[in-house]
Amino acid sequence: MEIHQLTYFVAVAETGSFSRAAERCNITQPSLSQQIMKLEQELGETLFERLPRKVVLTDAGRILLPRAITILGDLQNIKHTLNQNMDAGHGLLHVGFIPTIAPFVLPHVIKRFSQEYPNAHLTVQEDVTESLVHDLIDGKLDVGITSMPIHNKLIRTQELHTEPLLVASSRKNDIITRASIRVKELDDLPFIALSEMHCLGEQIQSFCHLQKLELKVVCDTSQLTTVQNCVALGLGVSLVPRALAVSDSSNRITYRSLSDTSPQRKIAAATRADRTPSFLAQKFIEIVREEYPT
Repeated sequence: MEIHQLTYFVAVAETGSFSRAAERCNITQPSLSQQIMKLEQELGETLFERLPRKVVLTDAGRILLPRAITILGDLQNIKHTLNQNMDAGHGLLHVGFIPTIAPFVLPHVIKRFSQEYPNAHLTVQEDVTESLVHDLIDGKLDVGITSMPIHNKLIRTQELHTEPLLVASSRKNDIITRASIRVKELDDLPFIALSEMHCLGEQIQSFCHLQKLELKVVCDTSQLTTVQNCVALGLGVSLVPRALAVSDSSNRITYRSLSDTSPQRKIAAATRADRTPSFLAQKFIEIVREEYPT
């Protein structure tokens, strides 16, 4: 028994006509008649007496009618209640962030999301891009905030920001003597590198390779905060995202743009390509876009 068959049955019962019922339901009369016949076959009962000028309910039809009306009314109430709950922000949302974005964005995003959607339950995990993509595909995450590119046909990406990378050096023990620096000058400076296990580290390595740099790496670490602290102590320079510079209130590091080129990364929201993001997921993505440090 299909819902649309009950809808057609009620329409025929209320209009007393297959043609008027078909017009009301915006369906052809032969299609409607066929669906009523299928319903009768499934129930093993004739629901209508087909008279020359009208149709009337049989005993079985009269018994079914109030129950069909109740079922259709309950379905409408479910839809209405669901829409109300969605509009009020009820529901679960599972999101993921890569570690080179989360510290600078996540606290503000969580605070605003919780204020705007207090009825939502939000869970957050931090992990590298490969793990976030895996969890998106498995349905464990609804949204992943990462950087592009993601080469997986099962994942849809929505670009949120283009973020420049800046040269970070110690303010107290600054080994850069000029206000600006050219990219080739990085070859002459000790460099604090972020591991390629992070997409940011991989992007920095790719940029340096394209620029034919031969960096003097004095430390290779998996944590962006370690990169920041090593730079602050004057152990070397590094390339870091602007979000780090915007959020750094320590006054221990100077951040400069390269004068002859502009390395950057693209920040994106990743979702499963075969699923439409939920109401909460869409609102979360909007908040990340608006709250990302610029």
